[in-house]
Amino acid sequence: MFKKLCKLTIVLLLAVMVSGVFAGNAFAEKKQYTGRTWEYVNFTALLSPNWAFVVMPGHRYEYYRHDKSKIKDGEHTLQTFMYELFVGPVYIKKFDKLTFKLPVWYYYMGFDFSNLALGTDDFGYLYSHNIEVLPIFEYKLGKATLVSRTIFHNKVYSHNKFYDEAKDKKGYSLLLRQLLRINYPLTESIVFTIADEVFYGLVEDDGTNDADDNAAPFKLVGEPFYAQESFNKNRLYTGFVFKFTPFISLSTQYIYETNYIVDDDYKLKDRNHYAQFTLNYVMKLY
Repeated sequence: MFKKLCKLTIVLLLAVMVSGVFAGNAFAEKKQYTGRTWEYVNFTALLSPNWAFVVMPGHRYEYYRHDKSKIKDGEHTLQTFMYELFVGPVYIKKFDKLTFKLPVWYYYMGFDFSNLALGTDDFGYLYSHNIEVLPIFEYKLGKATLVSRTIFHNKVYSHNKFYDEAKDKKGYSLLLRQLLRINYPLTESIVFTIADEVFYGLVEDDGTNDADDNAAPFKLVGEPFYAQESFNKNRLYTGFVFKFTPFISLSTQYIYETNYIVDDDYKLKDRNHYAQFTLNYVMKLY
């Protein structure tokens, strides 16, 4: 019964992914879209059978933008627009075909929006401090692996030019990110992967989300600001993982991201196309 349920979940997940791509394209013809790259270097130290420690810096670059209305004269893209850093432990427990992982990480997000125009000024550099709690379940179903990853994204500090007072920078919001993934090995060293991830705001920050800031031409919600309640983003992932050794691998993925306007009947705001590359290195210390 459980295997049948897992197979039904896979079929439904694939159906949602396909319908999401067609729906996003249908409603995004005249919306802004971008072409971007996204890179990670993931270093994992295995401390024991049940514990690991992860350090993972990241970088995002925009090389194409369809709508240039918010970019400074002479600049057509955001270029390098984001830096990331994850640091923290991971608890691991294996139960036959099921593996449970619980990372608890500090997450730094830095946004370089110096190319984004606001009148005669740029947005400058914005950053935030966050705590990530990520329960992960991996279930072996024949050759395939079905993965459920839930991210509880807790934002506790947001620094930007629109928050004039210190009390505005310190706050709290909670964003839920639910991802379902299917990994299927094509060979011993190549794995096909496909996933869908939904973003849903659970807790808004009371001190900033209702603020009417005339200095900003938009509502101060969502990254790099505090989260807004309700569904606001979806990501589709597909690609391959290349295993060079038991400890070194490279993940290559195409990501189709759609963003929605919560306060305008969830109309599609924009879409982003990412080429993502993650170099993974695992060091076993026991």
